[in-house]
Amino acid sequence: NPVSLEEPYNGIDDDCDPTTLDDDLDQDGYALAEDCDDENPSIYPGATEIPNNGIDEDCDGEDLITNSTHQLGDLVINIYPNPATEFVLISMNQSLPLQYKLMDISGRILQRGYANNGLEQINIEGLDQGLYLLKIYDNRSGKFIIDRFSKISQ
Repeated sequence: NPVSLEEPYNGIDDDCDPTTLDDDLDQDGYALAEDCDDENPSIYPGATEIPNNGIDEDCDGEDLITNSTHQLGDLVINIYPNPATEFVLISMNQSLPLQYKLMDISGRILQRGYANNGLEQINIEGLDQGLYLLKIYDNRSGKFIIDRFSKISQ
């Protein structure tokens, strides 16, 4: 009926006007059944995913998360996930006695520990959302790397 109000997401053209928004409120070409955020036209299946921003732009159920790879002499160090929610992992291609410092963005040390078994898990559940620094260093050589990661809520 042309005098009826359009009821969103009922699959019926209640007001007999095909231009009235019904099943695709953000007008990105994807109906609610396919679109994971029908209020944002830049989020839809197949959209370009922006890594590490905490948003699932392409509706695949997760944000694209990247890891950081560093070289410290012959040692290859991977730090992941980024962003992180509960923990940050440090994996190495060999076991060497390394130390780490977890710091806030101002450089204040929040945690210290050892990463010497090839894989170390650092618990960050108690940290507030924000940016943090992870310094991994080899006391024998004096070499170190610093990586930045984001802590997000679950």
